[in-house]
Amino acid sequence: MRRLIFLPWLAAFLHAQAIEPLPYVRTFADTLIEKGLDRHGSRHTALWAGVIDTQGFTVPRDGVPPPEGVRPNDRAVGGCNLYHDAVTLQFFPVLSAVTGDSRYRDAARGYVRDFLRVAQDPVTGFLAWGEHLYYDFFRDAPAEERRSHEMLEWTPPWGLLWDADPEATARAIAAIRYHYYGDDPALWFNRHASWGRAGFQAPRGQPWIKHTGLYSYSFLFLHSRSGEPLWRRWGLDTGALYWNYRLPATNLTMGCLGDPRPATKNASAGATLLAYWLLKAWRLAPEETLLRDRAVALLRAYDRHFYDVARDEYRTEVALDGTPLSENTVAPWHFAYGSASILPYGRVAAYFARTLESGEFTSIAKKVAAIARRTPLPERFSVEGIAFALNLSLDLYDLTAEDRYIEDARHYAGVAVKTFWVERDGRGLFVRQPGDRYYESKVGTGALAAGLLRLHLKQTPGSSDPGLYDWTF
Repeated sequence: MRRLIFLPWLAAFLHAQAIEPLPYVRTFADTLIEKGLDRHGSRHTALWAGVIDTQGFTVPRDGVPPPEGVRPNDRAVGGCNLYHDAVTLQFFPVLSAVTGDSRYRDAARGYVRDFLRVAQDPVTGFLAWGEHLYYDFFRDAPAEERRSHEMLEWTPPWGLLWDADPEATARAIAAIRYHYYGDDPALWFNRHASWGRAGFQAPRGQPWIKHTGLYSYSFLFLHSRSGEPLWRRWGLDTGALYWNYRLPATNLTMGCLGDPRPATKNASAGATLLAYWLLKAWRLAPEETLLRDRAVALLRAYDRHFYDVARDEYRTEVALDGTPLSENTVAPWHFAYGSASILPYGRVAAYFARTLESGEFTSIAKKVAAIARRTPLPERFSVEGIAFALNLSLDLYDLTAEDRYIEDARHYAGVAVKTFWVERDGRGLFVRQPGDRYYESKVGTGALAAGLLRLHLKQTPGSSDPGLYDWTF
């Protein structure tokens, strides 16, 4: 008789039975707001912790090793970083609408309100969030020794902050100007800005492509709420920076201006994120059609030149003229946080498809989903990766109503719960890595919980349409 050999990823799929997602989402939310609240130091707040030890569901002050791919000084051990919780804060009000329990909506509002109250620098307006900064529960203060303000590769939740405190939010967005070399949005900038110094940066640093999209979106958000022409100019000029440095024949642009490393002079996959935030910015300022047109051109250029038709894969390296520079391709699955994956690109394409009602971009999102479906899960994979796969499947189900995408979503949800869920005594959280004991918000756990809530809505007759909510990242 022939012997069957089961690889770990295959066993995970075969044993990941269909689940009812809502109990996991509710338990996740209940645990955050009951066990993760800031009840440390002398000043208690409505903030919830970025790192929780699931052995006793306590908030450790220190001594937690970083997950794979995360630098020790980019974390919020013993405190919180609202940027890490952006997606969680977006879906908590939805969870209240689904369950009729107002605690989740109230917890999100309290978190945002208190973060603006205790974690904003009075001089610059910067928030203690992003790549490096955080608010320390035990010291009752921002961790100013981190020094540098830098934004992350997730859309900043300005709408939630604005609803809580328009003035504080406006100051936080206006502070982004301190990243620049002078009071001119056409100038280059430093991705780092000094937390407590209200002044422009010395002409050095790395103005990475992703930051231009984040800044453009942020300035145009402020323009959309305030009506001030100043922020329109900052948004448009910042958004045009890398477009002006592209190679017009291909519409490919480099990854980082002024960086001495040769690889940054090649075409950048980061242009897909720039395109994403430019399209989001266009939705804030629909009269600025150049934002939309440039976003579309950048995304088309990436797909045209990075996609290897013969192999049905996406290349890792391409020159500005479109010449392939490597035989390597971008895999969907990775273990280390922050390492390359094609899945975010699929979600960007799905957002374009939905926003522009474009079958062209639906086809791109389908290609990415198909690559993920046929690529075996490795023995170890990241929370962030499975969260992107789950949400991409639901994006495509929303776009196409094809059953295969809801089945994909069910598979990914089952694998995620089997791999990352830890529950004890009625409390539970998603941990950072397989076999780990720590929950950490930085690594995409909120996006996974949001995807499970979306799946619940799709599986529940009579539920509100997920299209009513913002499920983007």
